[in-house]
Amino acid sequence: MKWNKPPLDTESVREISRRFETDLLTAAILVRRELTVGEHLPFWLENDLRYLHDPFLFEDMPEAVERILAASEEGERVLVFGDRDVDGITSTVVMVQTLRELGLDVSWKVPEGDDSYGLTMDVVEEFAAEDGTLIVTVDCGITSSAEIQRGLELGVDTIVVDHHNLQGDLPPAVAIINPKVGDGYPFDGLCACAVTAKVRQALRASQTELFQQELTLVNARPLNDTILVEVVSLENGIEVDRLSEVLVPGVANLQSSRLGPFLLGRTLVAMDVPLQQRLLQRALGGSVEVYLLDLADQIRELFPALAGKSLLELIAGSKLARYQSAPPEEIDALVALYQSVVNARFPQIRESLQEVLDLVAIATLADMMPMTDENRLLVRWGLDRLNTNPRPSLAVLLTTLGLSGRPVASRDVGWNISPVINASGRMGTPGKAVELLLSEDLPQQQALAKEIVELNKLRRKVGETGWRSVLSKVDQALERGQGKVIALYDPEVHRGVTGIIAGRLSRRFNVPAIVLTAVGEVAIGSVRSARGFMATRFLHNFDDIFEKWGGHDEAAGFNLPTSRLDAFWERFDGVAASVEISDEAEAELEIDAELPPKYLTPSLEEVVRRFEPYGQANRELRFLARNVVLEEAQLIGKEQDHLRMLVAGGGFKWPAVFWGGAPRVPRDFAVKDRLDVVFEFTRNYYNGNDTVQLVVVDARRSERQLTEGPATA
Repeated sequence: MKWNKPPLDTESVREISRRFETDLLTAAILVRRELTVGEHLPFWLENDLRYLHDPFLFEDMPEAVERILAASEEGERVLVFGDRDVDGITSTVVMVQTLRELGLDVSWKVPEGDDSYGLTMDVVEEFAAEDGTLIVTVDCGITSSAEIQRGLELGVDTIVVDHHNLQGDLPPAVAIINPKVGDGYPFDGLCACAVTAKVRQALRASQTELFQQELTLVNARPLNDTILVEVVSLENGIEVDRLSEVLVPGVANLQSSRLGPFLLGRTLVAMDVPLQQRLLQRALGGSVEVYLLDLADQIRELFPALAGKSLLELIAGSKLARYQSAPPEEIDALVALYQSVVNARFPQIRESLQEVLDLVAIATLADMMPMTDENRLLVRWGLDRLNTNPRPSLAVLLTTLGLSGRPVASRDVGWNISPVINASGRMGTPGKAVELLLSEDLPQQQALAKEIVELNKLRRKVGETGWRSVLSKVDQALERGQGKVIALYDPEVHRGVTGIIAGRLSRRFNVPAIVLTAVGEVAIGSVRSARGFMATRFLHNFDDIFEKWGGHDEAAGFNLPTSRLDAFWERFDGVAASVEISDEAEAELEIDAELPPKYLTPSLEEVVRRFEPYGQANRELRFLARNVVLEEAQLIGKEQDHLRMLVAGGGFKWPAVFWGGAPRVPRDFAVKDRLDVVFEFTRNYYNGNDTVQLVVVDARRSERQLTEGPATA
């Protein structure tokens, strides 16, 4: 395996360290990972939810909020329709909880048994027959144009809350809240549960005076013989436009300037109102009366330490300049101050989000969303809530899984929590997980938690049976896919594990994999990507054959009548020839930092924690330490294929584990050898003990070993 440690520009490291007030090791890692753009760094260096993107940046959010509020006022019946996986289950729970808190008459439904993915005609027609008038889809709906159109014909509106890729034209929904639709939302990596939480946050904001408020922030300042007037237009608390105009006193007037739309008929807010009014009257003429609300009053009340400071002084003392690529202006400071006031005056908006972040964190990690941008804050806060104040039903599940009483990390979510929630859907009963997470009754929570844990055990058995069944078909499938893609049909595979098996195939053979099974007269398939393969782009080739299909670039699903399987395979043979996947190259081990001995100390954990949470697009930090001594090595594991090690370096002795490393001893190194080691820094929780542990990714004899011999020589 090739070790890759790209060279560093030491001047860039020093600049990052100085500008963002970080230690040099953190700065070096940021530079090596190309995380140097100021606007992106708050998500890595800060832990403040105020850096999250505003929910009203979704273009249709006002329409979604207004339609839900109308349903509340009119006492309408609402159906929340979700999906059967972790993201769909948690999204359903968050939306149902939110709408119930608004007093709505809410029912919910997720695909059970052999139900197909997504909204169906039957669901729409049954709901309409029960006098329902509003459906909110979560983690689905973006491809349900026909079903949503049918709802309109029956007097049923639909709001789509989704995050899957758009396939064609937008469905005729009242509102579509999807970060992949439109240009308004700045981050498209949210899971559906996070998008649902954004709707919850917007609904809570609608209960304040901020909703539908048209407001302008104003700042005027003299420039020699002219006056500069800066204005920022806000709607629902977010910036929609801004303007700077230089006015000549005695010449300019409101009618001839571009300021009219910003000042007329709007609430105006400024700092130091007496001064601002004098400057505006000079600029626009003494006959113009401008009424301004003084933000300074709110500053004195909420932030006494900032009272009396000018905007220039506030800029110098804030983090505003630190994270902006361009030097901030006074108007930028005014915008930041206004947002701080809103955050302090209306804590219920932030709290509404915090209340569901345990579910958002689980869904984000389960759906393998990129651990970048605001996902970092959402998951970090969600894991903290999971550890300190989870919803009671989750606390019961953690106890049932044996995870209570110790810190729950992102690895625990991936290995223990999400598979159990997922199992209820894979085994055809996702409603049990929804009921558990919505339940407020302790005996019911305990019974349901035990039930879905047992379902996960059954899912494992079913998965292993399916895995053994498909392995015998892989060679033939690879040949048919011209060595570039595996596609196989096995009606003996349980429909709930096609995705798991496709994922195992793609990882084992390093090519994209498609696994199909049959449920009655319907064939159901799952796709998992590898080496740059775009799953939804591939499935688009079969649009006329499939009944339904959709998903992400990395993972997708589809179904079709079994009568069309011959047509599918005929088309597949032609499409497979055009599949492009990236060439295999020698595996490279990316190294984030080489540690001199003085850095190989327990304080390294502080740096590791700064880059948490880890996950998709943010692998765990990997460090290189040279000339450590292998003091002990012990074979472990059922097959004796792993190593438990003790290595000495930096003045400490470090427990370590090297998964799959057993064959390396004594072939490549032995006890008492000096080694260069690439490792991850973790903690090991076992039998109530919490200890530091290095996870060795690769090791080799050091150059010093070659020249001086082993440590005992």
